[in-house]
Amino acid sequence: MNPTWLPTLCTVLNLGAGTASILLTINGHYRLALIWIAMAAIFDVLDGLLARLLHCPSEFGKQLDSLADLISFGAAPAILVLLYQLDDDRWLGPAAVILFVICGALRLARFNISGSVNGFTGLPITAAGTLLALSSLSGPDLPSYWTIILMAVMSLLMISRIPFPAFKNKMVRK
Repeated sequence: MNPTWLPTLCTVLNLGAGTASILLTINGHYRLALIWIAMAAIFDVLDGLLARLLHCPSEFGKQLDSLADLISFGAAPAILVLLYQLDDDRWLGPAAVILFVICGALRLARFNISGSVNGFTGLPITAAGTLLALSSLSGPDLPSYWTIILMAVMSLLMISRIPFPAFKNKMVRK
């Protein structure tokens, strides 16, 4: 039996976890939403690791992974922070969320057309989204302007030309 379905299953689980996080956030279960983003991160690591270990990376998998990442590390953390920490903010919080998701999508699109495997250009959305989600641990006590500044900085880092290391090649030895 061909094991190429395993990485795809992990990507689908990543997408499901991100979607579950959004639903939990909407229903006010912020800590559970954060846990589901962490689960999405685990599945995101596993899909790439399995694809390399099983020697079955594919263009389909790359595209599906980016779509899942946009939900799990773009929309889910941004909505979590918006509803949990920026709920009182009338326009700047929603603007920061929109900027974060747009920059994440631009970052993923650039990654999908690049052939680089030695590193990343711009902060990967998985790192930005995970850091943003972790910032929700401070709860609504963190002043909203700090959260908005964090979102703006990470948005700009995602679309920047700053090189970031890729650890995936160090995780699998050929």
